[in-house]
Amino acid sequence: MKYFKFMSLFTIVFFTMSSCTDLDLENIGTQTAESYFNNPENALAGLNACYSTMSKDEYFVYGDLMSDDALKGGSDLFDWAERQYVRDFTANAGNGVSSGTWSLLYTGIVRTNEIINSLPEATFDEELKERIIGEAKFLRAYSYSKLVSLFGGVPLVTADYSVDDLIEPRASVAEVYALIKKDLDDAIAVLPKKGSYNANDLGRVTKGAAMALKARALIQETSYANNTVLAASSGHTVDVMTNWNEVYNLTNDIINSGEYSLAANFASIFEQDGENNNESIFEVQHETTNNEWGESVGNTTVVQMGNRDDWGWCFNLPTDALYNAYGDKDPRRESTIYGQEFDVLYGVKQSWEKQVWTLEHSSTKDFVTSCRLNRKYALAPDARNGNHNNQPNNKRVIRYAEVLLMHAEAAYMKGMESDARLYLNMIRTRAEGSTFPLGSALGQKSGFTFDIYPGASVPEVTSTGDDLLEDIWNERRLELALEGIRYFDIIRTGKIDLLPETGNYESHDGLLPIPLADVNTFGLEQNKGY
Repeated sequence: MKYFKFMSLFTIVFFTMSSCTDLDLENIGTQTAESYFNNPENALAGLNACYSTMSKDEYFVYGDLMSDDALKGGSDLFDWAERQYVRDFTANAGNGVSSGTWSLLYTGIVRTNEIINSLPEATFDEELKERIIGEAKFLRAYSYSKLVSLFGGVPLVTADYSVDDLIEPRASVAEVYALIKKDLDDAIAVLPKKGSYNANDLGRVTKGAAMALKARALIQETSYANNTVLAASSGHTVDVMTNWNEVYNLTNDIINSGEYSLAANFASIFEQDGENNNESIFEVQHETTNNEWGESVGNTTVVQMGNRDDWGWCFNLPTDALYNAYGDKDPRRESTIYGQEFDVLYGVKQSWEKQVWTLEHSSTKDFVTSCRLNRKYALAPDARNGNHNNQPNNKRVIRYAEVLLMHAEAAYMKGMESDARLYLNMIRTRAEGSTFPLGSALGQKSGFTFDIYPGASVPEVTSTGDDLLEDIWNERRLELALEGIRYFDIIRTGKIDLLPETGNYESHDGLLPIPLADVNTFGLEQNKGY
């Protein structure tokens, strides 16, 4: 059950006016941001609006579709074709998908700035005030971490939005990462641990979430040492071992906090009963109800990944490469992918005839009703809301499993191979003991059970040296598949030959286009090739 709901808040833009004389008159009765946010209920409502922008983040378009793990899908090639252009690095500066993400992330930044800049003057409870600012800084860092990975150095908007200075020139990559790390350090210093929140605050950012996001950002920053395209275009240098040492310390602190543990069964994590479980470090909360203004607070992405013959639009289709990476004995495969070889979902046998949706076979609906689909966000028929864009699934943003894998990689980088294998094998041991997902038994219409996965075998890793590092990277792919992470792993490790269109990636410096409207309005320098 979810208790923390999102509420909307319009960003307030204040105009300072003066007459032709130097006489300043006080506008009595006008509410400023400082006076508005001097009320804890208003401050929390404003903070909830910051979370709301994250709830609309279509994570899979970038983390999955731009990688080797998923195809665009849809009814045909031209169904949401702008996603295909983003995937292939052939988008133009007017692309609605990349422009929409840019606008969404900056909307979140503008909202967080209002909180961050106004609350220091508030006179209500100091501890609550600091916590709210800490949550806002986490959310601002999250937005900038996405922007810098997709667009490179971007304008650093930290002051309140004003008509005099709507946007700053593009900052360097180094400056963006400096702000991300400072915001997260500030958040870590004041946010409470997961266990300190009460039930009504379930879903809010915690100290562990801020530490995990900083570890993720530090790992992503190593892209500029490992990826020759980004290194050449950005001019950003990274002391890789400094980053990995901090990742090790951050993840070690999370592990030793006792606040988190792996769920016993991988198959349970993405079920509704698995929301906000012991493995959850941060997830976006969704409900199928509307908030006070009639806005949907449900998940808008679930229907996009369902089968068109059953319920859905057939986007984000797992590739053969991802399916085959699991082998035949890893239970995570069936809890990540369904269709074709594993064709039962909630007791209903699907009709799979073709191989996989491809660009060559995309002209008719038949080719997209017979493909593999993302099982992690599948919904049982009786759990589906009539409004397709208002579904109850939470988005899992950071899981403890990812923290363990970051810790394993950091240990490897520090020369601690036995520790690296230890934490890597925790993930594999859990995988071997997992089951089929709910709804895997033909004919079962209700009372779905987690059925035993016969012959499961995910043996412990015993490798050393470069092979061990490859095993860690592969484990991240298997464990975190279709959770919006794979593309960012590919570019940070420099394995750009795995991208769908490596040549296009290189010719565009690995970056998406800055929206044309902002280039023209604010005189921003456009990225290469657009």
